[in-house]
Amino acid sequence: MKVLIVDEQAHTRQNLIHLCGRSDDVRVVGEAACGRSALYAAGQLNPDIMLMDVELPDMSGFDLLRAVGLDTHAMGIMVAKCADYAYTAFAEGAIDYLVTPVAADRFDRAIARARDRLDHELMGTADQSPHLVRPGRTGLPPFLVGERQRRLYPLDPRSIDYIEVDGNYVTLRAGRTEYLSRDSLKRLSTQLTALGFIRIERSLLVNAASVSYVEVTGRGRFALTLKSGVCLHSSTAYRGDILRVFPLPRRYRDTSL
Repeated sequence: MKVLIVDEQAHTRQNLIHLCGRSDDVRVVGEAACGRSALYAAGQLNPDIMLMDVELPDMSGFDLLRAVGLDTHAMGIMVAKCADYAYTAFAEGAIDYLVTPVAADRFDRAIARARDRLDHELMGTADQSPHLVRPGRTGLPPFLVGERQRRLYPLDPRSIDYIEVDGNYVTLRAGRTEYLSRDSLKRLSTQLTALGFIRIERSLLVNAASVSYVEVTGRGRFALTLKSGVCLHSSTAYRGDILRVFPLPRRYRDTSL
């Protein structure tokens, strides 16, 4: 994997180069001290990964991440002195967020995540499967950011069983674990439909892959029991969405039942 390192501080770049050198399949192809130089280098070097500082002298790392997403296929790993910008980083499409000084094992996990993403993309290209191309370029989120006990967790959307409105925010439920997300159900519903999530009620978004079975409860309503054992009830307004995902027998399509 080709890596471009973007940081104003030379010593930080050297530390990241050293960490990259520990993996046989990781090759640093260039360095840049500012966003403008990084954009030019990315266009010339076509890196797979960009390790970029959150605070650059001429633009923010988020500005660079957005610009890179428009012009190249590079994945972004953000590097910062504190965890304050982690939520924004994941929301902007970064695949990971590292806090300096970066520990070797934490760096290895970030590279492993990038390696897995790249492998999936190559597989998607071979199979011509559009759902396996880079999420950041299709509008699909690479992660949902969940908050729990003042910690931020990057969550694979496919690991989420369902999402429920929680005041001004939403709660992400994965098995028996709950996370708070400072997002809206409306936006998540739009983003996650391509991953098999369906709106079953005004305040509920469900991962169809987490559903164990569906029961008819009458008048166009259904009860969806998840593999975790949780049972969720739909409203009539979302009957059509459920039937598009779960093609139940014709007799269950009568709203009077």
